[in-house]
Amino acid sequence: MASDGESLRSEVAAGGGRYLVIVVLCSLIIVITSIKHLWSIFIPYVEAEFMITRSVSVLPFSLLNVANILGFLSTNYLKDILGLRKLLAVTTALMTLGLVLAAASPNVGVLIASFAFMYGLGHSFGYVLAVSLGVKWFQGRRAGVATGIIVSAYSLGILTLSPLTTYLIQYFRSWRAPLLIYSAAAFAVMAASVAVLREPSQQRVVAAPPRLGLAEVIKSKKFTLIATALFLTTLFDGLIVGNLVPLVEEVTGVDPMTASLVMSIYSAIAIISRVAVGAVSEYSGILRTLAAVYALAAANAILFSSYRNLPLIILGTSISALLFSANITLTPLIASHIWGPENLEATYGPLLTAMVCGVLVGPIIGGLSKDLTGSYYPGITLAAVALLLGTLVLACAIKYLRNITTHNS
Repeated sequence: MASDGESLRSEVAAGGGRYLVIVVLCSLIIVITSIKHLWSIFIPYVEAEFMITRSVSVLPFSLLNVANILGFLSTNYLKDILGLRKLLAVTTALMTLGLVLAAASPNVGVLIASFAFMYGLGHSFGYVLAVSLGVKWFQGRRAGVATGIIVSAYSLGILTLSPLTTYLIQYFRSWRAPLLIYSAAAFAVMAASVAVLREPSQQRVVAAPPRLGLAEVIKSKKFTLIATALFLTTLFDGLIVGNLVPLVEEVTGVDPMTASLVMSIYSAIAIISRVAVGAVSEYSGILRTLAAVYALAAANAILFSSYRNLPLIILGTSISALLFSANITLTPLIASHIWGPENLEATYGPLLTAMVCGVLVGPIIGGLSKDLTGSYYPGITLAAVALLLGTLVLACAIKYLRNITTHNS
């Protein structure tokens, strides 16, 4: 890792600081998008003020995921129409106004419209553009490490902003104050991005492939195989992280504070492993690295039901964090490698959608398992089977891509 960091710093120095600016700005955009996962902190305060039930108070987060899917699928189309700078400006307006209106919302309807859909769409555009720009600028220049650093900013944001949000709510005695503060931060970061971020020179692309539309991407066998593998494997991590605290309490009998500590460990592992996975992929190859992580995660999933104490649960959840880190870090690299950087947004957005669907369905499987059987383990078994299937699908994808390469050569 030290040599990877030194190599990245040498590239930064060679570019006169340009690459450092790209990494910092793209990482800050990702931190702003991590505000999405702070919603659970606001739930008790929103319920008390608006006198609503839990099923209603979670709607802003649930519907934000729907907005994410719409945004991920439309980012490339809007970028083609508006161009990068204008789309970044639109993202700035959506993120900033979404958070401001959420802070000022007089009722739940306005809260859902502002946080779920305005901020949610800005979240989607910002995430896809930030990661895509990182991959493009570092194409052939430690792209794995740079991408790992950028995507790890999401977990870093959750880890740091969660306690900060709780402190701000208590200090200002208002759940609205953090949203206003974060809206100002979002405006500052995005305004700087509009002014500074650009597409890299086209001279860096040796032989650009033909531009692809959404329909062409989704209909291709390559996309179907990779998206299926991402969805099936993300189900397991979605179930684990979506039910982590009550799952740890059920299995080990520890108190809620100790169970919450496991969540902090999960976030820390996610930060470290995203950079590590990106670095390893530069030496072992992107798909091989993903296959190795899937094999380890599959073994962990099979054994997970036997983890009955805190150290083993921490081990199991850490490997689950590694699994999701591999998916989230390597997916944009896979998209760029297979379809070319010219089609990165067109292919990365739909692949990201497959993962979001896994994150949505995984917790539901865990919740239904708990409600119907009184235990999370039947759901964990089902998710483990899905993970094994996803590993086999990835193996088929690798074989298929290898055959295409051999035929073309």
